[in-house]
Amino acid sequence: MPLLDSFTVDHTKMIAPAVRVAKTMSTPSGDDITVFDLRFCVPNQDVLSAKGIHTLEHLFAGFMRDHLNDDKVEIIDLSPMGCRTGFYMSLLGTPKAKKVAKAWKQSMEDVLSVKSENDIPELNLYQCGTYKMHSLDDAQSIAKNVLDKGIGKMDNKKLKMSKKQLKKANK
Repeated sequence: MPLLDSFTVDHTKMIAPAVRVAKTMSTPSGDDITVFDLRFCVPNQDVLSAKGIHTLEHLFAGFMRDHLNDDKVEIIDLSPMGCRTGFYMSLLGTPKAKKVAKAWKQSMEDVLSVKSENDIPELNLYQCGTYKMHSLDDAQSIAKNVLDKGIGKMDNKKLKMSKKQLKKANK
């Protein structure tokens, strides 16, 4: 099985909250695609609650589009990581991490302004696979934590694992 890019970085050196360009690529037609790691928690130290990350998924995807999409950038997908320490965001375009961090901050401010669970988009039996697994309180606590700590930027060069490190890690 091929080694995925996300497993070639040393998770013990990651900071959070922080933005990282996880991958860049070009399509055959020449469109640039960028994948961002939006890390909310330090891996193996903290984890987002299942209800909180699920509610955040419903809110964050729309709010990030409101703040980041423009004539040069369009979000394709924004999804929670299986490890529940953050989200991956795939988009058309190559925005700078600073611009992404600003949109993330604005989105967290938007999350704090949501008044009730009735205001969470697509929270119903027909549009959500686990519509009873939500917590606006948890999502707002996550947003407040991001705003209180501030959003940093991770350096891929400092996180990249050597072949020797990868071999040792997989023993």
